[in-house]
Amino acid sequence: MMKKATLILMAGLLLLALFSCRQDEHQEPEKLAFPFMKVGNQWNYRMITEAGETEISYRIADKTKENYFRVLLNFVGSELPAVDHFWYADQQTFTMATDWPDSNLSFTMLVKDAKVGDRWEYFVPAPLDPENDDLSGAITYEVTAANTSVSAIGRTFTDVYKVRHTASSHPQFYSDYFISLSSGVIKMEGMGYVRIDGDEIEYFPLAWQLKSKNF
Repeated sequence: MMKKATLILMAGLLLLALFSCRQDEHQEPEKLAFPFMKVGNQWNYRMITEAGETEISYRIADKTKENYFRVLLNFVGSELPAVDHFWYADQQTFTMATDWPDSNLSFTMLVKDAKVGDRWEYFVPAPLDPENDDLSGAITYEVTAANTSVSAIGRTFTDVYKVRHTASSHPQFYSDYFISLSSGVIKMEGMGYVRIDGDEIEYFPLAWQLKSKNF
């Protein structure tokens, strides 16, 4: 009797395991919050200033286990070496502004299900070198538009968030990033800055426009 009961119990457990496996097979994988963040993806942009325009590209080269992505910035057609950047993305957050690998410091640019008015502010001490023009003070990223439409490369992206980046150290500087949840940065519009021969900082219009992508 005991042997029969044991066999029935084992059969029941096998059926339960088989049922669970079949359920898992039909479960869809978790949808990525920022699916454009995949190794091998590349964007080419026209970078436009008053002096003219040039082409740049960003290519995701690899990913760390901590969800940082090494991204190579290239100036297309020039002999300049590629520059390493490190972006971050997980199921909640995306940013192009990190201090990896020196530290895990990162500035949130966009989060899943963001709303207009969402804002992230950070404080960065002023550099000790007076000739260092890095952004400092209050660094902010603010969502100023959500689920808007932007046209580029012959199509219209309808899942775009506009995120404004500012810094209190440079009051005329700003960057408006237009980020598609499916395709990444479609364009950027803003004011860049430069210091010429030690004089005061000069600001100038700066824009990126998506020229092509490989995914």
